[in-house]
Amino acid sequence: MNQILTKILLVSFATILFCSNTANAQVLTVTDTSEAHAKRIRSAINSNREIVNYIEYTLVSRGLPRHLRNLSLLESGFDNGSVSHAGAVGIWQIMPDHAVDHGLSPEDRADVYRSTQAAANSLTRLYNKYKNWITVLAAYNCGEGNIAKAMTKAGSKNYEDYYMYLPNETINSIKKYINACYVTGELDDLLRGSRSNRTTMKTKVVKARKPAINLLPGESKDPSLLKTEINSGYDLEVITDFLNVTLSDINKWNPDIVNRLKQKSEVLFYLPADEMGIFEANKNKILRLSLLK
Repeated sequence: MNQILTKILLVSFATILFCSNTANAQVLTVTDTSEAHAKRIRSAINSNREIVNYIEYTLVSRGLPRHLRNLSLLESGFDNGSVSHAGAVGIWQIMPDHAVDHGLSPEDRADVYRSTQAAANSLTRLYNKYKNWITVLAAYNCGEGNIAKAMTKAGSKNYEDYYMYLPNETINSIKKYINACYVTGELDDLLRGSRSNRTTMKTKVVKARKPAINLLPGESKDPSLLKTEINSGYDLEVITDFLNVTLSDINKWNPDIVNRLKQKSEVLFYLPADEMGIFEANKNKILRLSLLK
């Protein structure tokens, strides 16, 4: 009788363990392969190509994976005017406290350029801390404090183990991100090193170099772009002719500049150092030519 009971307990334990491992293995899998979902993702990216190109340029130049563009897609649909019920603003849905931590004013959160630089800084710091993009994305959503609590409760740093202690919103956000990366063909890049730290955490998603936090251009020693202010009186075509650059160049350096000029009387305007020198030296002349056009 005891032997039978022992066998029953062993079989039950094995079944529970198998089911648990199977469930955990399914945590980081695609849950939506529908063509309708794929079309929504592709449409959002293609219809915001100007902003997407700038985001990807920033990510790659920082040594960050290109798939992080999907975070902005899911957070806001690349809409810099997006405001959440919790008060998060912009394409990266930055909260007020988070903005202060990265030297952003409340208005800067809606600035595609400055908010993207701040988001890249934040994602870099989180990756340097966790060395795992799934955990980085979870922390971006619910905060590092919630991640620490979940890891403590699970007694593990593996997402498959601690995810059940995270807010449902965060769990769903990870599922959506995995589905988006499936559509963009970047799922392997995302999950490399994220599935089970029991094997190894030495595999790096970022191959080029360890991400380095950059300070915001115009505020320190970043030589790539400098900032000034312009108003709606300036004509972008006059600026391009004067600087001998293309409108595509202006849009690359200043995503969504046309809409921002329509919405505000003055906006930040970014140019490389050489072009900025010419612009500042001839700013009044460029404005006069713009007003005469």
